[in-house]
Amino acid sequence: MLEVNDYPVKVKVDPPEGAELRDAMTVLRRICSQGDGYVLTVRSRRVFRAVGVHGMRRSAAWETAAVHRLGNLALIFPVPEPVVLRTGAVRAPVNLLLPTELGFEVAEAWRELTGPAEHEEGGVDGRTEQAG
Repeated sequence: MLEVNDYPVKVKVDPPEGAELRDAMTVLRRICSQGDGYVLTVRSRRVFRAVGVHGMRRSAAWETAAVHRLGNLALIFPVPEPVVLRTGAVRAPVNLLLPTELGFEVAEAWRELTGPAEHEEGGVDGRTEQAG
């Protein structure tokens, strides 16, 4: 079982409330989905959104805070083996972030309480499937 101390970025771990809880659950849903997720750079430990197979883009401040909070609560973990992604012309080694078993359970419980997220109704990130 993953311990809280295994997550490489330490933040204050108070239970999220209100908007922080909503933000954390939004990020956890994204990490649990089969679409794009989040990564943590190996050197600087910055949070990025994975985009497609080989790309990444900067995450918003609220996403970064939510990712670190989820990591400290042992709801997500970084995959130890780094992969290389690019943002613009820069390529960097990153650790993919995946949900723990408890993270999946929390995300499912939140979905049952609140219903599907807006982006889940129209496909990944609101994109609808094209008839083909």
